Amino acid sequence: MGRVKFLFPRWARLGRESQARNAPPYVDKRRAERISANVSVLVYGRLGNEPFQEATETINVSGRGGLIRISARVGPSQKLVLTNLHTDEDQTCRVSRLVQTSDGKTLAGLEFLQPAPQFWRSHPKKT
Repeated sequence: MGRVKFLFPRWARLGRESQARNAPPYVDKRRAERISANVSVLVYGRLGNEPFQEATETINVSGRGGLIRISARVGPSQKLVLTNLHTDEDQTCRVSRLVQTSDGKTLAGLEFLQPAPQFWRSHPKKT
């Protein structure tokens, strides 16, 4: 009988160095480079039939999205609107990943529906 591979969330804390010697090397499949950045944002969405908005900050960002702390109970693939409070620009995104931290907080990975590498700049465009 072949080997069955089970993945448990607590194993994620072990990191890449805990892989078996014969396991293939870790390959980062990200489509855009991430950088650590604290950008103030507003998140808009709906929970059931009720609209919500929440002010928060990013943890890291890329040209395709970002990672934020969020208290609203959003779900996977849920569409949200993100407003960069420095530039007052909006970007539609979807929840691509949800992670519960050990202190009970929720982190949401957001993916822009269209790539927007300039969305995270800190100053508005001069017109």
